[in-house]
Amino acid sequence: MSLDKPEIDFPDFPVPADLVIEDIAVGDGAEAKSGQEVTVHYAGVSYSTGEEFDASWNRGQPFSFKLGAGRVIAGWDRGVAGMKVGGRRKLVIPPHLA
Repeated sequence: MSLDKPEIDFPDFPVPADLVIEDIAVGDGAEAKSGQEVTVHYAGVSYSTGEEFDASWNRGQPFSFKLGAGRVIAGWDRGVAGMKVGGRRKLVIPPHLA
């Protein structure tokens, strides 16, 4: 599994009404569960402009947070839950979960 920063394709569909989760690669490690500390690399891209607004790769280090504790946007708490260590996932997060 590559840890290189992903290329993000501009969405070609309307803003979704709910969270869209797409596994790019399913990991083979433990599954992320609420209450656990998780560590992720991410790239945040604006749906309306296609411009990157933040990325952990730009800082050279992943981001850690307690899953399900409300310390990140709801789209992350919901979208990271169930990921497995080593996996890669694309989340399309609607405004009400951002």
